[in-house]
Amino acid sequence: MGQRAERERVFLQCLPGLEPVLEASARPLGLTLPVAGGVEMEGRTGLHAEAALVLRVAERVLLRLLELPIRRWSEVEAGLRSTCLDDVAPPGAAISLETSLRIPNAPAPRRLTELLEQWWRRPVQPARGEDLGGPIPRLVLRVGEGRVSLSADAGGEPLYKRGWRQEISRAPLRETLAAGVLSLAGYDPERPLRDPVCGSGTLIIEAALMARSVAPGLGRTFAAEHWPLAAGVDWSGRRDRLRSRVRASPPAPILGSDLNAGALGTARRNARRAGVLADIQLDRVDVAAAVVGASVPGLVVGNLPYGLRVGVRDGLEAFDTALKWTLARAFRGWRKGLLVDDEARLARAGGGAPQRVYRLLNGGLPVVLGVWDAEG
Repeated sequence: MGQRAERERVFLQCLPGLEPVLEASARPLGLTLPVAGGVEMEGRTGLHAEAALVLRVAERVLLRLLELPIRRWSEVEAGLRSTCLDDVAPPGAAISLETSLRIPNAPAPRRLTELLEQWWRRPVQPARGEDLGGPIPRLVLRVGEGRVSLSADAGGEPLYKRGWRQEISRAPLRETLAAGVLSLAGYDPERPLRDPVCGSGTLIIEAALMARSVAPGLGRTFAAEHWPLAAGVDWSGRRDRLRSRVRASPPAPILGSDLNAGALGTARRNARRAGVLADIQLDRVDVAAAVVGASVPGLVVGNLPYGLRVGVRDGLEAFDTALKWTLARAFRGWRKGLLVDDEARLARAGGGAPQRVYRLLNGGLPVVLGVWDAEG
């Protein structure tokens, strides 16, 4: 095994629209460069571990093993032939490979596998869903747009799988998107948060974890912990340092409500698994009757019902109107952040045009987040 580099390059992948949030949160870890779909980073050895443990909106952390400008397939072959995999897989150990080849003269997948097995002297199998999080390293090969990159997936399973959201409602929200929505909406843990349409609780649970400074990766393990490189990364020490920073409780109230009793039951069970059930307040209340529940203004936020997600569009106009009057009556002076599937709904539900609009994706569905600053 060759001498390990003292610096690492990683690619942090995120949902479209969350690149600025990811870049801002990753900046303390090393050098950052936001690009479409994520952030390129460089930092000390162990950067991949720190990123996987602490970044709330990252979907994947990919440790770069090879990254070169290329013009023809022969240059790709030369780079792959010389790549050492000893940091992520013991000599002779099998690997799984996820590929995207967009270059003339690229070999067929079967032929590429044969070549890689000759060059790397280890079994190569196509990446499958069941490989996620397992002991077989998952490599990601991307060739196109004048570059080749070969990376190892540090997470294994996607990073939005924190381990606590084992039940979902009819309109689920990824934990990573929930964290992005809270950040874009300007959530301040020192101020109250209210979600009047909390469903299975993803937004308020993620807010409670943020407010208590619980790192998103503390409750799970990662594929990179099986790599030979892990011996020099000190995963245990990193977790101990992160646990020492956890607050005993949120500094301000976190409240959620919903009319659906089944969704509230799911929210309670999810919150218990996340360790924050005591940090949130849940009530069965219709959106038309929602009240502040806090002594000072904060952020009211919600993932509103979508016709395409819940299977019906009838009643959405009445719902939006009820929410608008609730916000005007009970939440005057509060900051607002509403996630919807149709930008035209923002003014209808929010009571006027938002100051900022962010275009995002929720489960492949285009959505928009409207943010209204607190009124004076």
